[in-house]
Amino acid sequence: MSQPFNWSNPPAGGSLQAQVAEIAAPSPKVTGGVLYAPLGTPMPTDATTPLNAAFVTLGRVSSDGVDKTEDRKTTDFYDWGGNLIAVLQDSFSISLKFKLLQLMNADVQAAAHGAANVSVTAPTTNTGTTISSLINATLLNVGIWVIDAYYELMSMRFVVPYGRPTNVGPVKWVNKELAMYDLTVRPFPDNFNNHAYEYWNDGIML
Repeated sequence: MSQPFNWSNPPAGGSLQAQVAEIAAPSPKVTGGVLYAPLGTPMPTDATTPLNAAFVTLGRVSSDGVDKTEDRKTTDFYDWGGNLIAVLQDSFSISLKFKLLQLMNADVQAAAHGAANVSVTAPTTNTGTTISSLINATLLNVGIWVIDAYYELMSMRFVVPYGRPTNVGPVKWVNKELAMYDLTVRPFPDNFNNHAYEYWNDGIML
């Protein structure tokens, strides 16, 4: 005969409420989901402290959100009898992929083409604001990248202290789709050999 559920003594693994409260489907914060700042800008060390004023938001991101991939290439080693005896890590890297929608934005253009390649001219009585971008082989800017998001009460923040856009995907100019810059950002290790930092805050106060 089954026993009645005892609410004061939940099953092993914690309360049902706590387990459900630990899931997340991140959305961008109103201050921006993808932000960039030049090297030397003070970096955040938690999920909620307002960012330094030097961080600029790169505007709206496509509904695909941000893809974060950790790549750990390994080599398997076997003994004479064919038993797996070791798995050694050959390399480690992280990549971030996201699609920026606001093409008529100087900061977005700078992220995709390099700050030195972008010039902005203020509007006059004869023309609107103009943005001119040079497309060339110059390496794109290294800087600090932040992914800022929330879910219900939770806040989450992914910080890249030293990262560079390494690829800009195909851009479609067609009347049935939004044009967007499909960027891949690759982090490099900082002085502590960390490629990135991830911070979470559940938002539940005592």
